[in-house]
Amino acid sequence: MASRIMDRREINKLIIDVSVPLSPDTPVWPGAPKPEFLQKKTSLEGSNEKTDSHISLIPHCGTHIDAPLHFAKGGAAVHAISFDMLMGPCRVFEHQAEHHIGMSDLAAMGFIPVRRAIFKTRNSGHVRNGTLNKEYLSLLPEAVDHLIRSGVELLGVDGFSIGPYGEISDRNHIAFCGAGGIIIEMLDLAGVKAGEYQLIALPIKLVGIEASPARVVLIRRGELHRLFCESDKS
Repeated sequence: MASRIMDRREINKLIIDVSVPLSPDTPVWPGAPKPEFLQKKTSLEGSNEKTDSHISLIPHCGTHIDAPLHFAKGGAAVHAISFDMLMGPCRVFEHQAEHHIGMSDLAAMGFIPVRRAIFKTRNSGHVRNGTLNKEYLSLLPEAVDHLIRSGVELLGVDGFSIGPYGEISDRNHIAFCGAGGIIIEMLDLAGVKAGEYQLIALPIKLVGIEASPARVVLIRRGELHRLFCESDKS
């Protein structure tokens, strides 16, 4: 059987970009500096133009990955996260209630132990807004502790934190980072259904830093092999 290269339209149907666009309007945690994008335009011969940009932002801006170092003394920095953690099978669980996620909610979502778990809530409909809504939904300590006991090593959420705004946010980070876990925050899961996917989450290789913006995509289960070639019986 011959193989063929998929065209761009076919590839785009298989890949779901769950990254939030990064711009000066991207919401940040209260007290953190807003991202700054500065551009210098230089006219060249003819009608050509050169663009040079300067970008200033914190590593926790937009869709980003928190390494254990964020809340664990001596924990791994973002450049040291292994690729086998950042790429592989994951499961998306959808929480449709209007309250934070507790143990009973995990059961209602049909939670099963997985290495990479991502949680979708109503946050995905608002995560692109220019302000941080402190009423975002997140995980309660009992839920985070259960995920750790269940062997979850990578935890993704569509809100600003893996815990509700305030002290619980820090508490959950301390627990998950302390267990060596990897966190992805501010995912845009609006176009994602609950189920199994292949995850690809690549941070910038920032040496010694606790976090990094990331481009994160989900690939529908069973479709990974089709990204480059597929069987052609003709």
